[in-house]
Amino acid sequence: MIRLIASDLDGTIIDARGQCHPDVVTTLRRVRAMGVKFAICSGRPISSVLPLVEGWGLEGNCDYIVGSNGGEVLEVATGKHVKAYTLSPELICEILDLYEPLGLLPTLYGEGDELFVQDITPQAEIVAKRLGMRLTKADIRTITTEPQVKEMMILPPEKMAMAEQFYQEHKDERYIAFKTAVDLFEFNHPLLAKDVGVQVIGAMMHIEPDEIMAFGDTTNDLDMLRYVKYGIVMANGTDDAKALAYAIAPSVDDAGFAKYLDEYLQTPELKQE
Repeated sequence: MIRLIASDLDGTIIDARGQCHPDVVTTLRRVRAMGVKFAICSGRPISSVLPLVEGWGLEGNCDYIVGSNGGEVLEVATGKHVKAYTLSPELICEILDLYEPLGLLPTLYGEGDELFVQDITPQAEIVAKRLGMRLTKADIRTITTEPQVKEMMILPPEKMAMAEQFYQEHKDERYIAFKTAVDLFEFNHPLLAKDVGVQVIGAMMHIEPDEIMAFGDTTNDLDMLRYVKYGIVMANGTDDAKALAYAIAPSVDDAGFAKYLDEYLQTPELKQE
């Protein structure tokens, strides 16, 4: 019996226009009425997700929020906030020194809807619009004075393959790096991934991986998809994610999350005992 559904945001239930299809909200209400909990699992920090929840129609339909690729978990009903696995300011500066010369734009999440960038470029404006955030130009090295759950860099989509190849050639045991969108490349603690956040929720709920279904679309969802029994990948997802999929759902642009669950609602795994 499934007791928790976890879902990535961008490319999974949030489309390229930054919108959540009404059918997704309707289906979530039906699922939660059956006693199944719902968790957002995002690469964004929780502070930047919370202001957007209402606009997506998810307010009152979300029990947990996993942010920063598993680095923090919020239990909505109680306000309990758990953090884990950070990068030191010194290591972040090393990463910037290594990757910035490739043409990657250093970026850091601020509080609420603020997104700090080393420079305001057309690509940064595209990212900020998609994320619903406002850009502030700042020296990322100077403002990074505390440990961070992640470091993020913006780049033109045509440079993504180069960044991924460069990472493979310059791997460092102190961090991992991966694509989280066509124009976002992120760096995390090597033990940090979305499955960490899902495991924290599982401990809170006293449930096992075979009682969890997760939806995702790209590389930063891989560990979460591996961890749960039912890892569902969107038709618009990347090949590495599809290779791990329990099943493929229709595209995010076709409300694939809702369509898959609507067909699945009457199966024994989702029914209450």
